[in-house]
Amino acid sequence: MATEATQAPSQPAAYLPAAVAAPTAGVKKPAMFSIFLAHISVDMQTSSLTVLLPLLLASLGLNYSLAALIVSVNNLVIAVAQPLFGIVGDRKPMRWLMFAGAVLCGTAMVSVTLLPSYGLVLAAVVLSGLGSAAFHPEGLAAVRAVSGDKPASGTSFFFFGGNLGFALGPFLSTLLIATYGTPGALGMIVPTALATAMLFLQRHAFGARAHLAGGRLPGETQATNVRRAFWLVVFLLALIAVRSLILSGLQTFIPLYFTGYSDLSKESIGAMVSVLIFSGAFGTLLGGPISERIGRRNTMCIAMVIVLIALFTFLRTAGLLQLIAIGIAGAFITMPWPISVVMVQEAMPNNIGLAGGLTLGLAYGASGLGVGLLGGLADVAGLPTVMMLITLLPILVFFMSLFVPERPGFRRASGSRH
Repeated sequence: MATEATQAPSQPAAYLPAAVAAPTAGVKKPAMFSIFLAHISVDMQTSSLTVLLPLLLASLGLNYSLAALIVSVNNLVIAVAQPLFGIVGDRKPMRWLMFAGAVLCGTAMVSVTLLPSYGLVLAAVVLSGLGSAAFHPEGLAAVRAVSGDKPASGTSFFFFGGNLGFALGPFLSTLLIATYGTPGALGMIVPTALATAMLFLQRHAFGARAHLAGGRLPGETQATNVRRAFWLVVFLLALIAVRSLILSGLQTFIPLYFTGYSDLSKESIGAMVSVLIFSGAFGTLLGGPISERIGRRNTMCIAMVIVLIALFTFLRTAGLLQLIAIGIAGAFITMPWPISVVMVQEAMPNNIGLAGGLTLGLAYGASGLGVGLLGGLADVAGLPTVMMLITLLPILVFFMSLFVPERPGFRRASGSRH
């Protein structure tokens, strides 16, 4: 204790609220795996909605605007409701929201193809969005509770499950519909049922909502620390927003750009997007463990340098090298994502649910708004300009990452070796 006290003043740039996770126990692997499976099932349902749109278009006689509105409503509900569920959960532990959220998200989404009117379809996607929004903050808090002294690794595993679910949802729903027709979409409830059952079996491992141990910098008042923590959260959320825009911009504009400015087949262009999505899923899995070895700031800065090089290579090559380049870019774009979430949680030690809801909701909101703005720019300046802007955005993220505060435990550990 005395050693830590004497070292603290020598770290003027220490994490602003000086908050670190209190538990030091090991990871509860079965409980972690059950949350992982539940996250896969929830995000599979959300991503499968795009595959259901053509069915709804035909069965309900919709135009493109009404069809697109279905997805927009779902995303908007998720973005707005997640912070609200986080606030509610911070006031009173509500682990049951993980179970209820996963079940509601799945059952509401699979009912979409059975509903006879557009209004009922909108109601179903609203309910599904609320289920997703209810699951994520409590899921993140539960991950924190079962991750022991490796919260970044646990969060990485959690986000890997979500990204894997987003990638698998359209594939599985397409396969079911192609095999069994429209009723095959009902088969999407099976992953929800299995994951929820696994989650229920591990319910005793999650405990109450874990709060992080908060502190203050030497010589600073509580009010000063609150202000510092507030501006740190604002900064981290801005960082998340810009980085989310890079990924969502690539997913949106790669098909448009290469359709208009190359002679590549639809299959080749689709392969690029698939590689980007799947590599992004694996990138989130790596971010936490790497940051616990080399530090958060180093991980985030190095990742953005690699993304910048990979995107320039992607736009100037063809064939296998181009696919490899976009795969590398996807993995390193998402690598810092779980690290950012953990830092926001640490900056809000008594509001873990709100922290999770803000970060996840912001990613949805920033992606939707940012892509809309990029679309407007494309109308004015052209798609090549938009692709170049997306390629250059990692430079902004790199310089922002230079100001990311390091984890206190990492600073002390590295400092003790000198």
